[in-house]
Amino acid sequence: MGTRRCHIEKPGNSESRIVPTKDMKRHLIRIRDLAISEEAVITVILINSIALSMSTSSETSLSEEATYRIDYICAVYFIVEVSLKILRDGWRTYWNNGWNRFDFVIVALSFPALLEPLGILDTKIFGVFLVLRLGRLFRLLRLLHFVPNRRHLITGIKRSLKASVGIFITLFIVNLIFSIGASMFFGKYAPDLFGNPALSFYNMFKVFTVEGWYEIPDLLAQRADSKLVAVLARVYFVFTVLVGGIMGLSLANAVFVDEMTSDNTDKLEEKLDQMLRMLEELKK
Repeated sequence: MGTRRCHIEKPGNSESRIVPTKDMKRHLIRIRDLAISEEAVITVILINSIALSMSTSSETSLSEEATYRIDYICAVYFIVEVSLKILRDGWRTYWNNGWNRFDFVIVALSFPALLEPLGILDTKIFGVFLVLRLGRLFRLLRLLHFVPNRRHLITGIKRSLKASVGIFITLFIVNLIFSIGASMFFGKYAPDLFGNPALSFYNMFKVFTVEGWYEIPDLLAQRADSKLVAVLARVYFVFTVLVGGIMGLSLANAVFVDEMTSDNTDKLEEKLDQMLRMLEELKK
């Protein structure tokens, strides 16, 4: 006879109840693992991304309500997925995994968006409407979990940021010096650009990026009351671009990239060291 999937118990006068057998439990575990598999999570994230893109597009054929419902269902799925993983692995085992902590934080940040249609949070009073919408976007960051060699990439980024701290601080100081100088020399000619330290700092940072830097000195030359000021503006900003834009940012980029790729040559360096030791031993 075949294996029964379940049986009915009648203990005394109590009501009949269905007791799952091992076969049924096996099927339930299989369904659970399939529902929270990486393939399922990636699929839901992609669907969520499409829904969010359509909700911000004016040319989509789907209504805003339809895209919002899709997004809401995806948010519920992510909460269920995290809950099932915690029930399967236990809280301590789940939390010991760094990527699980990352997923949990992302889901927690997007959770308030589920309360919006229920009217539990009054977004007009608390002013968190934009935060709730932003929480929906955090869920897309979970795609980082499925990036190949993600640990190698994150390790390289951490190493690069540590190595670049000194350069970033130096660029900040250089930008501050040039912005103060621009306020002193050109503040009265372009108060909308250099009228206060904050504006001046921002606009000098734009000059550091090199894109369209020549527009500012040309504007100052037009507003200047003498040719000397026009020449000074052009010389000042050419020097700024050379120091901050070309040399400074190039140096920062070189250090960042070098640290990102430094461990790619570790094995080669080890082999070279071994060859040098062998040569030294042969000479002896």
